[in-house]
Amino acid sequence: MAPNASEDEKRERRPHVGHDPALISGASADGAGKSTTAASPIPFTFREWQSSIEATSNLFAAALKDGLGLAASSLHDQATFLKDIADSKTSSELLRCHLDFLEKFWSRSFSAGSKILDHLKPQPSPAGRQALH
Repeated sequence: MAPNASEDEKRERRPHVGHDPALISGASADGAGKSTTAASPIPFTFREWQSSIEATSNLFAAALKDGLGLAASSLHDQATFLKDIADSKTSSELLRCHLDFLEKFWSRSFSAGSKILDHLKPQPSPAGRQALH
């Protein structure tokens, strides 16, 4: 059976009566002989994880930003293409519109695509770059 809230409150208010391992081992109460638990590797690991997560999210944010820019410019090119098709009067103008659109589409796709993929390339760490030179 689970204890009710008043029993939990009593436990929280009750002073903790226990033996401090630092005091038992002969260390002073002022902290001169603190144990090494304060310097545990957990905060260091957390900072490493946090920086890794931030770097990854920044990487994907940059790639998505470029991807959305490519999508927006492609939509603009498609709207211009449809306007040009509507304004064309001869079959040669219609063919020219298609060729212009394809040329813009392929050049923009390759340039923006390579820019997006450049974000996703693994970047060597500063120590790795020094080792390469």
